[in-house]
Amino acid sequence: ETIGGSTVRWLFVPSLAMLVPPMFGILREVRRGNKAKGAAEGSPQFEDQLGAEMPAVTRGKAAVLALGIACIGLVPVLRLSAGLPPYLGMLLALGTIWFVTDTAWFRRYAFAPAAGSCDPGESATVSDVLRKVDLTGALFFAGVLLAVGALDTAGALVYYAECLAKLCGNNRLLMCSLLGISSAIVDNVSLVQVAIRMFRASAPAGDPLWRLVTLAVGAGGSIVSIGSVAGVMLMTMEGVGYVWYCRKVSLWAVAGFALCIGMYEAERFVFG
Repeated sequence: ETIGGSTVRWLFVPSLAMLVPPMFGILREVRRGNKAKGAAEGSPQFEDQLGAEMPAVTRGKAAVLALGIACIGLVPVLRLSAGLPPYLGMLLALGTIWFVTDTAWFRRYAFAPAAGSCDPGESATVSDVLRKVDLTGALFFAGVLLAVGALDTAGALVYYAECLAKLCGNNRLLMCSLLGISSAIVDNVSLVQVAIRMFRASAPAGDPLWRLVTLAVGAGGSIVSIGSVAGVMLMTMEGVGYVWYCRKVSLWAVAGFALCIGMYEAERFVFG
């Protein structure tokens, strides 16, 4: 079994477990908001406003959504079965969606009269969507790479690794958990660099420690919105504030982080 296949097999269930507390917390906030607007929901003005704000769901949109989810779901399958790197799998998914949505058959299906009142002239291709992509994510990654280089040159990564080693001793679980919590403030790339410096001499490729590092650093980045590019995009494109995220989501994200680490350790205890 390849290292990538082993990583997916071990981290799939803990990653799903990490979603449970945040989703429960967000659902709770949504229900609380709906109860607060309960009186207004019964009024005709609210119904008219809600109908005007909600875009029509056509079968073309539903088909693209289903196709996109299916293509993304194929990425780990191709990784496990053919050893295809994930970035190539994502490019394959993008190319598949691009090809399908540009075919004449799909346009006839998506904009048939039964699909609603959507005008075929208003449709957008993948190339049109790519032109509208926000550059915040690209700039964020560029800044992260520059920051990692600066921290490495200044010796900050080495110093941080030494401090963690002194604090945690030989307790790898505690060390990886602290790395995960640190990823809420410092980006994942720099923390993975710290982990490589700390463990590359004692942990060979394929060691369970690297799976724990991957899980902890990836999950910990969601504790605050600035800890990952997804959180930055959420703030930029959806207008979610940093303080609101900390008040409404962060505690649930901490619970999800603890649950996924505990689930991984339980897997190791049961399956070895």
